[in-house]
Amino acid sequence: MKFTVVSAVLAAGCCLGMKTASYASVALSPILEKRDAYSCYGSTNTSVSDCEKVLDTIRNDTQQDIRLYSNVCAVWNEGACNIRFCAQPFVSKPVVRSAEWLVTYITSPLLDGCISKGSMGVISDNPNINSHTGTYRLWVS
Repeated sequence: MKFTVVSAVLAAGCCLGMKTASYASVALSPILEKRDAYSCYGSTNTSVSDCEKVLDTIRNDTQQDIRLYSNVCAVWNEGACNIRFCAQPFVSKPVVRSAEWLVTYITSPLLDGCISKGSMGVISDNPNINSHTGTYRLWVS
């Protein structure tokens, strides 16, 4: 299991073939906040079981909070599963999320709603996933 922090300029979502974002509804409110949106896109052969191993690593990390500065990503890889949690360019303060938050959002909707159906997934705290607005993007591919 590898955990890496990288600084990268990421391609805009439009280049990844993303489609319309799905907005959180009242039925999903325990998992997604109203401002959050996610999208499934493309196709992948990513194994849910590989991603569950990554979730175990994130959950068991002794550093329970992940703090990312502008344009910095935390990256986890296991088998065919690749997870990237990135701070958007131009954020003025660090993006801080707990390990439990990451596990929750990766599990649902990204694993349950995208990966298990053969698609990659991305979630954001802004409904315009293809832009640089908001503070983070969380990809599973």
